[in-house]
Amino acid sequence: MSSALAIAGITQLLRDLLNDGLVDHDVATMVNTNVPVHALPPDQMLAQEEDNATALNVFLYHTEVNAAWANQCLPTRNSDGDRINNTPLPLDLYYIVSAYSTADLHNDVLLGYAMQILHEHPGFTRAEIQTALNPSPAIAAGLPPLLQALADTGLADQAEAIRIAPHPMPVSEKSALWSALQSQYRPSATYRVSTVLMQVEQGTREALPVLTIGPGNTGPDVQPSLVPSVPQLARIIPPALQPSARLGDTLDTEGFALDGANPRFTLSHISQEVEHTINAEAGGTARAQSVTLPNAAANWAAGIYSLFFTADVGGQPLQSNQLSAQIAPVMTLPPTSVVRNGQTVVVTLSVTPHVHPGQQAMMWLGSEGATAESVALATNTLVFIFGPLAAGSYPARLRVDGVDSWFILRDRPPVAPDFTPRAPIFDPTQVVVVP
Repeated sequence: MSSALAIAGITQLLRDLLNDGLVDHDVATMVNTNVPVHALPPDQMLAQEEDNATALNVFLYHTEVNAAWANQCLPTRNSDGDRINNTPLPLDLYYIVSAYSTADLHNDVLLGYAMQILHEHPGFTRAEIQTALNPSPAIAAGLPPLLQALADTGLADQAEAIRIAPHPMPVSEKSALWSALQSQYRPSATYRVSTVLMQVEQGTREALPVLTIGPGNTGPDVQPSLVPSVPQLARIIPPALQPSARLGDTLDTEGFALDGANPRFTLSHISQEVEHTINAEAGGTARAQSVTLPNAAANWAAGIYSLFFTADVGGQPLQSNQLSAQIAPVMTLPPTSVVRNGQTVVVTLSVTPHVHPGQQAMMWLGSEGATAESVALATNTLVFIFGPLAAGSYPARLRVDGVDSWFILRDRPPVAPDFTPRAPIFDPTQVVVVP
């Protein structure tokens, strides 16, 4: 998600886009003067025009909560007032792009190029945002402090892509807008930039999950009656009755038409550029195949993966449907350090696999949560700063990109002599002692 600097970051991205476009088209030579791109209120641009300056201006004149995202947001606090979720603020931003010049036709030239540049560039990729707002250290050192701070907007890591679209306005509305701006009308075009997801990073309170719901907590077992001719995955079975697998574990899959030569699985992380193709385990059948996740911490990332099966039939690769698989983070306990610093408790923790830039990591001690300090490079060390915590032992769990570490023993052996399954319990090894 993005920080409170996201609005300024979007404005700066538009300025950079327009400035680079004017340079690429050599507009300065055409109008015989440099053409800066400002982000000032239109009334302040009048002084620029009085000095015979030629310029473009990008001005944020309106913000609006995005209705689609607002309806999906979870509540921030529970009935007791405890923060249970860092609910994002979804915003659509409305800009007016205007041209300023006292020379003949210059206004028309500048506005024409601005509209063409924005038409040909309907959005920003993550790479473009990263390059524009977080340049190399050598370039960043020469920027003003405000532009250096824009490296922390988080725009490149938010779930929603940034899109630019024209926002047509009737003449009456545009006239009312310029009247409200208390400025003389200038050739202009309006655009909507969506959607910016602003979210704070604060510790949340989350209750431990319910381990059992009544006796014999079982679900239906449904099998389709038609066998397809192409591979089809029906379900993924993680080990130990867990919802996820860890590096080194084996994932079992069930489905149909899973036979063929060179059977293999491909796993792609939904938000990180992490993709691996792994050969299936020997002994698979048309109804069941298994795959073992390599224990290579630096090359993987915890989180949700898209998984599909591929086999060669008649010399042609046939690919199955895609299912979601979760790879859980693993904490090295006890932590590297647990230090009480005044009113806070700082926990330094080693994790597997590595946590990559842009991933969201949270840790809970009991029901008290904290967000990990951001990382610039993939690392196996995370730092969490908790609020006031009493001394004692706390059940510990780690969540990376929505996937929890294993902190519940779910596959406990049955009780003899009647072989009644025993209820799951919290893993006694997943405990952190706070001094």
